[in-house]
Amino acid sequence: MAIRKLMKLLGCAVAMTGAMAAQASTLKDICGECRFEKLVTCGQFLEGINFDGNGDIWAVSLFNGAIVKVVGGQCVTQLSTGGNPNGARFHKDGRLFITDNARGILTYDPRSRSLTVFADRVEGKSFVANDLVFDEQGGIYVTLADNSNYLDRVGRVAYFAPGTRSARILADRLPYPNGVALTPDGKFVNIGLYGAKAIMTMPSVANAQSKRGPYILAHTDGGIGPDGMTMDADGRLYWAEFLAGAVGVADMDGFTLGYMKLPKEAGRWTTNLTIHDGYLYVTEAEKGEIWRTPVTVKPQS
Repeated sequence: MAIRKLMKLLGCAVAMTGAMAAQASTLKDICGECRFEKLVTCGQFLEGINFDGNGDIWAVSLFNGAIVKVVGGQCVTQLSTGGNPNGARFHKDGRLFITDNARGILTYDPRSRSLTVFADRVEGKSFVANDLVFDEQGGIYVTLADNSNYLDRVGRVAYFAPGTRSARILADRLPYPNGVALTPDGKFVNIGLYGAKAIMTMPSVANAQSKRGPYILAHTDGGIGPDGMTMDADGRLYWAEFLAGAVGVADMDGFTLGYMKLPKEAGRWTTNLTIHDGYLYVTEAEKGEIWRTPVTVKPQS
């Protein structure tokens, strides 16, 4: 009996060890050698990469206003925003929400090919939108860069409650807030402070009573600062480090696991990223290309 109990305990220990090993704890666990392949060349300043419900890739182009869909290995412009789009996310209803630093927040419906203005004022004033993310309830977190920088800290984070087009400011006096990503449990919001080479974490609206106030989760290396961001299902954070040609990865505790570097022939202007169907996809804006590398992690649901 004692031997059987011992074997059961050993079996449980092995199972627990296997489960722990299955969780990626190093960069190598996530992407092996992290070898990127070029998927497509668009020749535009690409941002806001997304997948629609059919598994098609979409992106936006900052300088010429294009909303781009990858069709048959080619980048096909669907419409122009008439401004400067630099972030985008698909809503679960199929619309593409776009942050345009000249026009505010726009929505594009691929079915009707219609473009509408969702919001162009926050607290009665125009704003310079950078990126956005939806929460589970349908609310929208938006970074307002507002031409801020390391010395002129006038950037903000706004929140549009579900079903409304008026926002309230959650944070201000920030040095160029850029990428934004929610933790899988929806309790915290990660904000890339491009002007300070740092990533700030703050309680979400749903977690407003948290005793943990805003704090710096991580500092970034290389390049200028963190651009677009995403998280995987286990809570690891990924960001495109602009002018470094690399993607940074940090665990839930803010420890940097490392950087996935694009090959030498790629440009250095890494701007945005997403995880889909076993790959991490990255937009590179210097040459207008989309790159990808196999990963073992799953995207947030």
